Amino acid sequence: MRITLLAATMAISLNVSAQAVNDVVSIGATYTDQVWYSLQNDEQGTAPKNNWDLAFDVSTMGSTVLINSVTGTTLWKYPKNDTAGWASIDTNGLSTWHAHWNSDTSWTYGAIGRYANPANPFDFDWGVYDLTTHSVIGDSLYIVQLANGDFKKLWIQSIVGTIISFKYANLDGSSTQYATFDKSLYPGKNFGYYSLQSNTSSDREPVSNNWDLLFTQHTAFVPTPYTVTGVLSNKGVQVAKRDNDANYLTDNTYSTASFNIAINTIGHDWKRFTGTSYAVQDSLLYFVKCKNGDIWKLIFTGFEGSSTGNYLFSKEKLLTASAVPQTNASASNSLVLYPNPATTSSLNIVYDLATAQPSTTLNVFDVTGKTVYTTTAPGAAGLHVFNLPANLQLQSGMYIVTLSSENYTNKQTLIIQ
Repeated sequence: MRITLLAATMAISLNVSAQAVNDVVSIGATYTDQVWYSLQNDEQGTAPKNNWDLAFDVSTMGSTVLINSVTGTTLWKYPKNDTAGWASIDTNGLSTWHAHWNSDTSWTYGAIGRYANPANPFDFDWGVYDLTTHSVIGDSLYIVQLANGDFKKLWIQSIVGTIISFKYANLDGSSTQYATFDKSLYPGKNFGYYSLQSNTSSDREPVSNNWDLLFTQHTAFVPTPYTVTGVLSNKGVQVAKRDNDANYLTDNTYSTASFNIAINTIGHDWKRFTGTSYAVQDSLLYFVKCKNGDIWKLIFTGFEGSSTGNYLFSKEKLLTASAVPQTNASASNSLVLYPNPATTSSLNIVYDLATAQPSTTLNVFDVTGKTVYTTTAPGAAGLHVFNLPANLQLQSGMYIVTLSSENYTNKQTLIIQ
């Protein structure tokens, strides 16, 4: 979601007439790579898919951790003890434990961070927010099976300022490694990467504002976890899918399209395997709304499978929109407080739901965990905006705002001046 959606009257848009351009992106034979792509400026970066195990969200308030599931990495939250059990890890019964996976619809929810308790606004899944130090302190342990078959135990110990501290070891405690990850070393990036196999960090991806789409393999749920080859969209990029469109080659009516923030809106199912090759779905197009408001039309024309890893497609720029200055609210968030810091009479609470959510509730908690405001929030898919009641009269200080439903939760820190 972008604040520009709230201020359309501030934007100056210019329709452009452009010809469709054919392009090819390759992730290599046997799908060895990931490719970050800009619709305006083409490829922005390529990296091997298998040179990392964990990816840390390096945004200011980011706390989630992705796992590299397409290489076979699997993760379980240790169910038998909290961090007090570090020295006595017992994996008996592991086959019955519930594996944790990255969300395939949002970059915000990694395998570590996705399973927070929605009833506790200070729970970050792997740790708890400390109201005194404003740090996140780890209270959970994880078991990680790496792509090479090795098992590690993992403890994310804290986030203090920009520093993420963690340690990991073999299950018997040998080869213990203590590591830190400094978010400030990755300005403008979505994630920083770490290999538990080589004990090294890496800077793999381009600056977030420089790319729109990621050509890659990822784990989808069909319905069980399964590795697929497709396209994911960047944080802040929205996509509208239009299928069964007899006029898809000439259809440019993006103004009536329903844009979606789910990162897998393009995904993998625009193609199907015929037994010997891949066939691309006919009468299918995508409208892609970039972070700056530009809109492109995207049509896949071919996919060559693992022999080359080539994606064939046409793209056409339909709209150039001037950028609207953003506030400190990240374009990557589906829950935005605007402005922040704020006064009680000027706060907009803005959220964008990729799909309809049942029983959606918005809560505001003070630093003691007391609920100071609660309301039932609209749960229909799409963009929603409303204001805190002016008579709420919140005192100056820090608050936690949460939006939650049966299968969705998001939280943001609010500062009242």
